[in-house]
Amino acid sequence: MSDRKRFPVLLVEPDPESRLQIMQILSLEGFQVDTVETVAQLMDRDNWSDYFLIILEHELPDGRTDELLPRIQHLAKDAELIIITSRTEVQNMILAFRNEIADYFIKPVDNELLRKSLQRIRAEQVVSSKLRQTQAQLNAIVEAAIEAVITINRRGMIHSFNPAAEKMFGYTASEAIGQNVSMLTPQPIRENHDHYIAQYLETGISNIVGARRELQACHRNGTLIPIELSVTDLPQFEIFAGIIVDISERKQAEQKQAELTRAVAVAAQRERRQLANILHDHLQQLLIGVRIHLGIARKEAHSESENLTLARADELLNQSLEVTRSLTAELNPVVLHEEGLALALEWLAHNMLERYNLTVTLELDHAVSPQAELTKIVLYECIREVLFNVVKHSQATHAHVCMHPVSDQDVEITVTDEGVGFDPQHLETHQSDAGGMGLSNIEFRLSLIKGKFRLESEIGKGTVAHIIVSKDAGEPESQ
Repeated sequence: MSDRKRFPVLLVEPDPESRLQIMQILSLEGFQVDTVETVAQLMDRDNWSDYFLIILEHELPDGRTDELLPRIQHLAKDAELIIITSRTEVQNMILAFRNEIADYFIKPVDNELLRKSLQRIRAEQVVSSKLRQTQAQLNAIVEAAIEAVITINRRGMIHSFNPAAEKMFGYTASEAIGQNVSMLTPQPIRENHDHYIAQYLETGISNIVGARRELQACHRNGTLIPIELSVTDLPQFEIFAGIIVDISERKQAEQKQAELTRAVAVAAQRERRQLANILHDHLQQLLIGVRIHLGIARKEAHSESENLTLARADELLNQSLEVTRSLTAELNPVVLHEEGLALALEWLAHNMLERYNLTVTLELDHAVSPQAELTKIVLYECIREVLFNVVKHSQATHAHVCMHPVSDQDVEITVTDEGVGFDPQHLETHQSDAGGMGLSNIEFRLSLIKGKFRLESEIGKGTVAHIIVSKDAGEPESQ
């Protein structure tokens, strides 16, 4: 019978009548029973792990069992204890329950109460056994895991610390277990860690439990480690389990990628400036030279038709010069590099009116205008692209650009129009015919200087583009 095999009981009772009564109840419940009558017989055994329950008479012929409770509990770690006694002293009962016994009966024992107690203990033992089995399996998985796995109790004390955690943090398991997990966190998180746990247990709300977060942890030597943390609440074990991944290599790769992207963007801008210089220093000069020779040729023209042809050629040359001047200014607005962002935006406003009939009013705080070369270039190009999108999509004839501080370090630039607007939930990335750079590229370019981009719009009520950057973002480009 499975119950007999799974739930053996050790009955320690010297009185024959009482022993028979209890054995009958145990038999009816289907338990396998071993019996002993003395302390000597009780302690003379090596199969403590077999028993799920030990029923102890308080006084035996050769000693008292209450004095043996701690030792018995140590030997039979998985067994529950029931005390049966003829004594009615309250202090004996208190002492027994302080030793975490399962139940306490005064003789004569009530059969029904004992039967219900046995049924309750057996049910709890089934659950406990399954939990121990699950925990053993979990421990085996955790010990073999590549990732660092740490479990803590409800008070934040470390319950387990696997080999991968030892390698990551520099502590041995024996050093870490029993310590507050805040030892692995940097300041100021360390000071508030226990409060976070208490708040979660009270409200059930947490930014960490049930989520995956990138944080910093603290190595034994004080070094900060970038980590990805996933925390799960295991209420059946009354613990939290955290899976920790060291993302140092990933962060280094992201940093290198960002630096490479930044270098490419700077190199592209340098190429644009070189192309603008070629247009200005060579092509424009050649066109001006041709125009001079045309002027000479017109003076020497022999017929009206020759003069008209040369005049038409001169007109086309003028248009070509205008195009090259405009292209040179767009590729590399000299005023941006020599005078700064604010004056470059004034030139851009003039250019938008002249070329696209868009009136741009400016409200610029010159005191907060960024000075770093890359920052100036990125902001100028992003603002220009937003204005191109106003021309293309908003059906507005007026836009307003405002630059103002939002903190000691950050500057916000807003571009506002009162056009047709759009539903932000159905926003699609547009490619601007004028600028060749869509809204997604605005976000990309701003990421080079750790800037932020946000659009606010409502159908029929226009659009506001928000650009926020640090005044100190970007490194000055060598000239």
